[in-house]
Amino acid sequence: MKHIGILLFDGFPMISLSSIIEPLRIANRESRQPVFEWSLITATGEPVSSSSSIEISADYDFQSDFSPDILLALTSYHPEKAVTQPAINYVRRQSARGILMGCVDTGALLFAKSGLLKNRKAAVHHESLKAIRDSHPAEVFIDRLFDFSDSFCSSAGGVATLDMTLALIAHFEDKKLSNAVAEAINYRPLTTSLAQIELGQDWSVARLDRRLALAVEIMRDTLDKPLSISELARRTELKNWQLRRKFLKFFGETPARYYLNLRLENARALLKNSPASVGDIGMQCGFANVETLSRSYKKRYGIQPSKDRHY
Repeated sequence: MKHIGILLFDGFPMISLSSIIEPLRIANRESRQPVFEWSLITATGEPVSSSSSIEISADYDFQSDFSPDILLALTSYHPEKAVTQPAINYVRRQSARGILMGCVDTGALLFAKSGLLKNRKAAVHHESLKAIRDSHPAEVFIDRLFDFSDSFCSSAGGVATLDMTLALIAHFEDKKLSNAVAEAINYRPLTTSLAQIELGQDWSVARLDRRLALAVEIMRDTLDKPLSISELARRTELKNWQLRRKFLKFFGETPARYYLNLRLENARALLKNSPASVGDIGMQCGFANVETLSRSYKKRYGIQPSKDRHY
């Protein structure tokens, strides 16, 4: 039987905890014998509250002699609060035992700060991806829904954590049991290809129009230094009017408006997930100054960027 330690910090997402515990519980039921058990760990052994303000009790603290076979970390929307020296020491100590380590979404920051991602990769939610990549360029943070290997697993959060847990069940037991668990919770697991596509993109575009998909890809790659629409048309081998017609037909808006909205969406994600200044975020999203960003941002979201952030 494998014992899983789940490392919790204040503000952890309840959906992720449920997406780990419930599949494991059902795996035990379907196996008709306990094949997994789990315990909750907090820094001091005191209860912590989820992002939905539900208080959860702990089984162990950092000083206990508990030695799990697998350690999974769940932090919060403010993952830097979890990055303390005791937490770093704890995950390093567990990693040195050679066990399977894992994290959900922003929990990757704790592993990065602990120096445990040098030869590993971690999935991160697409809203947090750019901010965490900018602050830790040496580590490998990937735009996947989940990732699983013999030594490390990760999910981008949300229901993708179900897929990470199902992969864990298949790894330590078998695929048949994993499928039985998925069927019991009325969940269709992601296919391998879907789990590895880049998030935040409408993949139906590529099926309908190859050049339109290319234009969107170029836009996403140049958010910090936006191209002119004429240059965009040139790179996609289209006339300006042809590019405009395609965007209006598929998206209902002009290429310029679509481009601007992509930059604003990126700015909003950074405002909520990065400690960078509003000015720096504006530059990263192709806005020459704070005033330009603020004007467009308020028009789109009805609020000034400086007032629409978690930091």
